[in-house]
Amino acid sequence: MELEPGAVCPPLEFTPTRVGLFRFSAVSWNSHRIHYDQEHARAEGFPDVVVQSTLHGEMFARTVLRWAGPGATLRRVEWRNRATAYADVPLTCSATVTTVRETDDGRLVELSLTETAADGTVCATGTVEVHIP
Repeated sequence: MELEPGAVCPPLEFTPTRVGLFRFSAVSWNSHRIHYDQEHARAEGFPDVVVQSTLHGEMFARTVLRWAGPGATLRRVEWRNRATAYADVPLTCSATVTTVRETDDGRLVELSLTETAADGTVCATGTVEVHIP
């Protein structure tokens, strides 16, 4: 693993399914029907069920922790949704190291984040800080 500014994490590709979005709504106590009811989502003007805001953050965290390895801990995750993502549309999360600071027990690494839909639309951006022992 390269720990210097400009290093790129392996991208995490995933496709949120309607069933997966329904389950994520259940475990996150998000009862808004646009996340699991296709007819309701269409009535609200969306072409399909909508990926939850918090799922973007969860996938960013997963991307970085997978790269950082065992023992790494998240210190901060921040993101902003830029465009709506929908069920069955492949998404790719990518991260690039922006800063590395030495600590007494390892390194604090900050990374910039981007989540992109299959058509190139940027759905979310953000930053994360992770401690790597």
